[in-house]
Amino acid sequence: MTQEEILAILHVDNLDEVEDALELELFELKKSILAKPLLRLTLKSKLVRLNQLAGIAESRQLFQNQENLSFDYNLVESDEVLVLWEGYMKAKSHWKMLFTRTQSPLGLSAILEEGLKMEIAFSSQFQALDWMDEEPVFGVEPDPMLIQNGLKEASRNGWITFRDLEKNKGELEKDLLLAIKRLSLLPKYLKP
Repeated sequence: MTQEEILAILHVDNLDEVEDALELELFELKKSILAKPLLRLTLKSKLVRLNQLAGIAESRQLFQNQENLSFDYNLVESDEVLVLWEGYMKAKSHWKMLFTRTQSPLGLSAILEEGLKMEIAFSSQFQALDWMDEEPVFGVEPDPMLIQNGLKEASRNGWITFRDLEKNKGELEKDLLLAIKRLSLLPKYLKP
């Protein structure tokens, strides 16, 4: 990559500003990614940008000593929705911690891909339920504590499986109902 290309991509005037501009852009990308659900469709442009920034980092020999963090999680299998949710939240929290700690563009791309795989693995366990006709809104990540508390309340009422929740959907909090619907539809939005 030429010096002119690097300056144009990062919108800086001289090469002394490249490292700071690259770090700032990576910070902003991470902040944006963490604020929204992990969906391949909405992450395409960010993955393209990370690859572009990786080219700059490589040509400027930045992030050479970055360790590759591996993302491992235990896929919980259960008929109990609360158990699935807790496993999902634990894995997602671990993924967010690794993503936040990763500094290099290539490392971020790799962890992002692992996060998408995790989302597919967990969401495929959430049954596809046709509770409403309209499509879900994916713009904002649901509040995990509201969902967790809603699932705990449902569990106290003896509603522990998806079928139990479906039978009693009129008694569920709206946030919980929308989150379960979102999770049940998520697999079709995650696959390439």
